[in-house]
Amino acid sequence: MFNKKNLPNVSVIILTFNGSKYIRNLLKSLEDQSYPREKYEIIVVDNASTDNTISITKEFKKVRYMVLYSNVGFAAGNNHAIKHAKYKYLAFLNQDIICHQHWLKNLVQKIIGHDNIGACTSNMLMPETKEFKTMDRSSFLNCLYYYSLSIFGYGKYYKNKNKKILYPKILSGGAFIITKKTIKKLGYLFDEQFKMYVEDTDLSMRLHNLGLKICAVRDSIIFHLHYSNPKFNLFHLKIAAKAIMNRVFAFYKNMTNIEFVIFFPMLFVGNLFKIVELRIPFIQKLLLSIPLAFFSMICMIIALFYLPLYSKKRCIVLKNRKVQKFYILKLVLMRNV
Repeated sequence: MFNKKNLPNVSVIILTFNGSKYIRNLLKSLEDQSYPREKYEIIVVDNASTDNTISITKEFKKVRYMVLYSNVGFAAGNNHAIKHAKYKYLAFLNQDIICHQHWLKNLVQKIIGHDNIGACTSNMLMPETKEFKTMDRSSFLNCLYYYSLSIFGYGKYYKNKNKKILYPKILSGGAFIITKKTIKKLGYLFDEQFKMYVEDTDLSMRLHNLGLKICAVRDSIIFHLHYSNPKFNLFHLKIAAKAIMNRVFAFYKNMTNIEFVIFFPMLFVGNLFKIVELRIPFIQKLLLSIPLAFFSMICMIIALFYLPLYSKKRCIVLKNRKVQKFYILKLVLMRNV
């Protein structure tokens, strides 16, 4: 148990871009946290929005905000915020989230005094879960929803009914806490070469390479308002291509040569499994399977030509590695709890 005097100061960081339909509800949910208000600051970093996100943010007098001159992406935007954070504990939130009243308290309490835990991530309720529909910000749940890696290297949404605490393979970039001390060990938080997509997977693998665990906390609850509906226009194909290529880069950067060679075919198979999991009719999946498999293969082949861009950072990751040989490969291939 922790009393108020023992609780550390925390910087809560929110990166926004055209988030006017979300930001007011998120900031309201941070006003009535059970964590002492004098113990945390809220920083909103705006990625050059073209809507009224900042004018809404200004309604909250205790919120610090800064506006970037251009959209620098998810990684660089969050990294920029760290430079302005006052406190050593850093909690990150996506803009399209509403927080449970005890979200921050329960997230902080799990990371305090656990040197083997690199970061803690929240119980993330998505729109498809039954608990999301009630949007109950005061009651606790008897289940934990979290992201972890499938054995094929892509992030997958899981549910556990038995445990208050789990140690997944990856954290979700949508809601997590980490310390400046840990970031210093890592060298940086998010790799800005990724721009967007898979940054949290890379961060998670770098934490594991340092011998640190990731913890998912059942009683630190957030409601994630974003609902993904797959489309197959040019814009969404570009997004899919970026995600596929970034997965290749992330695992190359965090694996030895032999680990990467063994795992590379699994990444390709994983792209096929992603097609199967799409929320579209079976016939549509069947018709799309061959062209999308070909599309995935082309993306992965192209990614191989860009691997040298990550060689320098990869050398640093592997040089600082604290875990045994083949640890990362075994970690990815192990069954999720």
